[in-house]
Amino acid sequence: MKKILVGLLTIVVLLLFLWLQINVFNYFALFGVIPNIGIILIVAISMYAGKNIGAVTGFIYGLVFDSCFEISFGLYTLLFLLMGYAIGQIKGKFALDNKFSLPIIVAVTTIIVEIINLIFLNLKQPAFDISFLYVTKVLLLESAYNVLLTLLAYKPLMLLGDIINRSRRAYYEL
Repeated sequence: MKKILVGLLTIVVLLLFLWLQINVFNYFALFGVIPNIGIILIVAISMYAGKNIGAVTGFIYGLVFDSCFEISFGLYTLLFLLMGYAIGQIKGKFALDNKFSLPIIVAVTTIIVEIINLIFLNLKQPAFDISFLYVTKVLLLESAYNVLLTLLAYKPLMLLGDIINRSRRAYYEL
């Protein structure tokens, strides 16, 4: 029963983050930049649960995210799946009790995801003007915004990671 509850809790948190992304953070644009809190959640879960759960979490979040936005379907599903898997690969190489490990990984991941997103957007719409100022603004501001939100949500993310880790041996080993 505990295994099912932890799985349901993870899904509820995932859906809560998606709801916040769609309904709350769209109204809190900072200089036209909206944070991508899905990156924060996927990085946190991947760092605690490993590559398989990170990939599954990224796939589910990306699939629902792509379904909610009129972006090329599958882009974020693939990006978040690969991101969850890659971050899960480095599990254990960073001290999770260090308050700055998670924000640094979130910042780097945000920059990588946004660079891939900008490249894809440029391929899809060749007339799309990508200026250095635009790229810098998007990359730096979104990374800073995500880092700030990661620091604010650090304790709840640690709690979620602890809950997942406690039940991981029984439920999350794939």
